[in-house]
Amino acid sequence: MSSDLPSVLKLLQLNNYTSVVIVTAVTYDYFLTLSREIDYVWCKPWTWISTMFVLVRYVGLCWAILSGLIGSTFVPGPMIVSTASFLAIYWTFPIFLIAADLVMVMRVYAMWNQSKWILSFLLLICVPQTIASFILAGIYYNPNTYFSATIDQVYTFSFCNGFIKIPSSLLLGVAIPRFVLSAVLLILAVISTLKESLELYKATKLWQPNQYMQRLLRDGILYFLVNMLYNTHDIITTVVTTNATLPIYLATFSYIAICPLVPRFIISVRELYDQLRNRSWGVDTGFGVFSQPSQDAAIAVSFTDVMPDQDQTMVGVMDEAEVIQLDALGGNTHRV
Repeated sequence: MSSDLPSVLKLLQLNNYTSVVIVTAVTYDYFLTLSREIDYVWCKPWTWISTMFVLVRYVGLCWAILSGLIGSTFVPGPMIVSTASFLAIYWTFPIFLIAADLVMVMRVYAMWNQSKWILSFLLLICVPQTIASFILAGIYYNPNTYFSATIDQVYTFSFCNGFIKIPSSLLLGVAIPRFVLSAVLLILAVISTLKESLELYKATKLWQPNQYMQRLLRDGILYFLVNMLYNTHDIITTVVTTNATLPIYLATFSYIAICPLVPRFIISVRELYDQLRNRSWGVDTGFGVFSQPSQDAAIAVSFTDVMPDQDQTMVGVMDEAEVIQLDALGGNTHRV
């Protein structure tokens, strides 16, 4: 045991460094986006997406901080604290993931003109893995059955440790459907953005790289990509167990990436919608709900994305009593 002491202490030190990085990063991001949260969530009329925001924001924040601290020397015990902390981590995380998946699904649903086929297909993937996650949690995240917590001591340092005997096949059975869902969401979001970009090119006969990059940012493609990378990490950590330091680095990425991801996503969508609403545009809010523009403020626009405050002439594209209205947030067009 004495020969292994230096390596154990080194690993414990690495775990402490990781805890500091995780807690610092998620806390810094929270205060960095707090003013935007107040402006675009708390100072706006309350909707179901506001409730989803509070859920992913604060459940995710508590989960990330607890996950970062538990297992380090910053939480040396006692046993009741160790057990309660692990149970809080294991039970809040499925709730966070389900809310995050729902937000992503509704965003893609809005981008595809509220297609019932798209929504049904996504829910067909989402609902079974959600049920499986809760069943898995109910069976295994129980201190009376498969879960146990201990207070371990190395040299003069004490830290909490938790053990759950879950077969890797069951973990993969939950992780793989979530990866498939995140991959499908990313593909559908990219296809929607590409379709709109091609329509823009056909209308203008010009390649406009800046416009395309703005659409990528507007449609939140980066958020869908990070979500898929996190689910890739989830599968890797389930399969790879030979290198003790690898899960630590991957866990650091997952906590820092996934915790601020969905709250930032919701804030960015609501921020853009608020900017467009101030211009009296009737647009998709980004989650399948449309605003109601005033009759004298409705604007018919082409695919050129010309904003009302620009010094250019707005030209409506009329075709047999059809008006092409740009859904500047959902990334699609609507014929009215």
